[in-house]
Amino acid sequence: MKSIWAKGLLDARNITLTFQYSLTPAAGTKLSLAASNLYRLFAGGKLIGYGPARAAHGYSRLDEYDLSPWAGQHITLSIDVHSANVNSFYVVEEAPFFAAEICENGRLIAQASDFTAYRMTERVQKVRRFSFQRTFTEIYHLTSDPAAFYAGDAAGRVPVETEEVAMNKLLPRYVHYPKLDTWEARTLVEYGKVSIDENAAPWRDRAYNVDNDQFKGFFPAELEEDSGEEASKFTYEAIADGKADVIGPMMYQIYDFARTVTGFFTFRVKAAARTSLYILFDEVMVDKGTYREVSPFRNTCCNVLKYTFAPGEYTCISMEANATRFANVVITEGEAEVSDFGMVLYENPDAADYRYDYKDAELNKIVAAAVNTFAQNAVDILTDCPSRERAGWLCDSYFSSRAEALFTGNNLVEKSFLENYAMAHKSPFLPENMLPMCYPSDHNDHVYIPNWTMWYILELRNYVKRTGDTAMLEASREKVYGLVKFFSKYYNEFGLLENLESWVFIEWSKCNDADYIRGVNYPSNMIWAAALEAVAEMYNDPALADKSAQMKEMIRTLAWNGTFFEDNGIRDSEGNLSKTGHTTETTQYYAFYFGTASREAYPELFDLMLTTFGPKRDAKTVYPDVYPSNAIVGNYLRLELLTDFGYHDQVISECRDFFSNMADMTGTLWEHSNLGCSLNHGFASMAAVYIAACAKAE
Repeated sequence: MKSIWAKGLLDARNITLTFQYSLTPAAGTKLSLAASNLYRLFAGGKLIGYGPARAAHGYSRLDEYDLSPWAGQHITLSIDVHSANVNSFYVVEEAPFFAAEICENGRLIAQASDFTAYRMTERVQKVRRFSFQRTFTEIYHLTSDPAAFYAGDAAGRVPVETEEVAMNKLLPRYVHYPKLDTWEARTLVEYGKVSIDENAAPWRDRAYNVDNDQFKGFFPAELEEDSGEEASKFTYEAIADGKADVIGPMMYQIYDFARTVTGFFTFRVKAAARTSLYILFDEVMVDKGTYREVSPFRNTCCNVLKYTFAPGEYTCISMEANATRFANVVITEGEAEVSDFGMVLYENPDAADYRYDYKDAELNKIVAAAVNTFAQNAVDILTDCPSRERAGWLCDSYFSSRAEALFTGNNLVEKSFLENYAMAHKSPFLPENMLPMCYPSDHNDHVYIPNWTMWYILELRNYVKRTGDTAMLEASREKVYGLVKFFSKYYNEFGLLENLESWVFIEWSKCNDADYIRGVNYPSNMIWAAALEAVAEMYNDPALADKSAQMKEMIRTLAWNGTFFEDNGIRDSEGNLSKTGHTTETTQYYAFYFGTASREAYPELFDLMLTTFGPKRDAKTVYPDVYPSNAIVGNYLRLELLTDFGYHDQVISECRDFFSNMADMTGTLWEHSNLGCSLNHGFASMAAVYIAACAKAE
C-alpha cells in the first residue's frame, strides 16, 4: 500500500484531512484502510467505520470494509484522518499518513493517491488540550452542513496537494468492529437562563502547562479560542423541567442518556442566525437547588465541545470519543432548534451478547453495569476509562481481561493489548528494560510505575493459560526477561527490592503514602516474587522459581510483626533494616493473594482479614492502626480471596454493598467509591466475574 499526506503539513498539530473518492461498487468490493492517529469512514454520508485499533510505535492495524451493501449505487467514500502530533496516553506521537486500497473481487481499482484531499479548517486548530492524558478539545466553525460534504457535496472546498509519505508497518486487526449504533438522549431534564460571570476564575489544570518538551500542545497565548475558560464563566438559573422548544440566546437545555454511554455526540441544528453552541457533559449531575449542574471539569478534563454555526441546517457528529450520562447544551448567541440529540456508540460489539439472569434485580443491575463498563473500555485495547484518559493501563487490564473472557468467550482485545507491549519500541524516556505504565503512549516526563510491569507478567501468564497462545509467549520473552534484569539492580543483601524509583504504586490508600513506600516496600516485593514465579512457569526457568521462594521466605521473616505483615522496612542510623510499624489492610491481601502467606501458616490473620476487615469495617474503632483498602486494588484482591476460598455469600453481599449505588447512578462501575474520579473504569467490570463465580444463575 502507498500512503499520502498533505504537503507541508506532516508536522502540524491538531489537524484533520478528509480524503474522498466516488465510485459505484460491485458486489465483492472492499476498502482496505490504514491511518494515523484517528480516522472515521463515511459511505454515502453514513458513518460506517472508526479507528484504527491502536498499535505500538511504528505499527498500524489494517482495517477492511465490505462495500457490497452499496453495490450498484454511486457513493462517495469520505475518510477523516486526524493527526494530533503531540505526546499523550491515548495515541502515540507520530507522523500522520493515509493509506487505502479499493479492490473489486481482488482487482485494484483505486489507492490513496486517487482520493481527493481536503483540509478541514472548520475544526479550530489552536485550542487547549482535553486533558493531561489526551490530546485536544473540539471547536468547530461551520458554514455548511458537514453531512452534505460527507455524502459527496464538496462545493466551495479547495483540494490540497498531497505527496507520498512513509507509513507504519501493517498488522492484522484482531478485535471486531464497533457497530456505531445511535443511542438517543432519553430525557430532557431542565432548561433555563445562562449568564456570564466575568469575575469567575478560569478552569485550568496541569494540561494547561504546555512546555513543548515534556508536554506538548499550544501555549495559552497561541490559543485561538479556549472553550474551557469560556465555559468556566457560565452561571445558571433554571426556568422549568423538560424541553424548551427553541434554545435561545443565553439559555441552556440539559439532556439525560439514562446511563453513561461512550461515543460521538450527534445532533441536528437549525440556526436562524449566527449561533454559538456549547455541549458541556459529565457522568453525573448535581442538584444545586436553583438549578442542576453538569460540571465539565469534575474529572480533571475539559468536557466541552463548541460549535459556531452560520444560519442554516446542520447534522453534526463529533470526532473524538467521549463518555457521559448528562449533557448541557448552552447557547450564548443566536438561537437554535436542536433535535435528534444522541450518541453514536463506540463500544465493544461482543459484550452485548453475554447472557445472564440471576433472578435477582439488584445482581442483574450490577452485572449490566459491568457489561456496560467493559464494552466502553474494550473497543480496541483494554483501557482504564473512556473519558479522561482512554489509556491502556497495566494492572487494570489484569482484571478487565478476565471480564472479557467471561463476556465474549475470547480475549481478542487482550491479544491486541499484549501484542502492543510485546512490540513496544525502546522508549527514550524510560530506563533500559522498563515498560510504559500504559501503552500505546509517550511518557516524555520519564514517569513509570515499576509495579505495573509486575502485573503485566502475571497477566501474560494468565492469558497464555486461557488461550494457549504460545506465539504471544515467545513474542514477549525479551520484554519479560528485560524486566527481570531491570529489577535485579534493586536487590539488597536480603535479596529483596529496595528503594524502587519513579511512581511506586500499591493502590489509592494510605499504603501509597511516601513513608509507607520508601525503603523495602513489602507489597512490591510480594508481587515481584509472584511475578518471578510466573516467569519460571512460562519459560521453564527453575532458577527464578528458587529466587521467588527465597524472596517469600525473607518477606515472612522481615515483614511479619506477630500479628500483621508490615508495609515497609527502612534503614536506621547504623544502616540496619528496621520495622516501621506501618500496617495497612491492603498489604495483608497482597500477602495471601500473591502467595507469601497461606491460610494454613497464618490462620488467625486469614480469619481476621476475611471476617473483620473489608469495606464494612469501622476503621476508626476496629483496628484503627490498620488503614483500610480502596477499590483498586485492595478491595478487589479481597473479593478474589473470598471467591477462591468459597465465601460466596459474603462476596455477593459485598458486591451488593459496593457496586449497587454505582449501577444506579451511572449504569457503570467506578474507579473509587466516591464521585471525585472516573465513574466508568475498565477493571471494575470484574464485578461480573465475582458474581458469576458466587451466585446461581438461571
